[in-house]
Amino acid sequence: MEGGAFLDERIQKEFGRFVEIRMHNDHADTEIATTNKLRQTKRHKTVGMPYYVLTDSTGKTIYWKDGGVISADRFLEALKSVPQISASE
Repeated sequence: MEGGAFLDERIQKEFGRFVEIRMHNDHADTEIATTNKLRQTKRHKTVGMPYYVLTDSTGKTIYWKDGGVISADRFLEALKSVPQISASE
């Protein structure tokens, strides 16, 4: 995704309202990889790669995609489905 849909200007603009968190479960350090796999399995019941999760400000999952590449249009649709929060929140 980093070389495909993520480079789309529309997605880059929408990313401005998100906090990105990456968790590499294929990390070269096997301890880190194992810890990340356990975290992903516990929360999302999978270790699929790539795996994308969008949550709202409370941590509620709004969208997820387990494995495979996603089109820029579909990912943009998913990003826009996450409610915006007001400045007072």
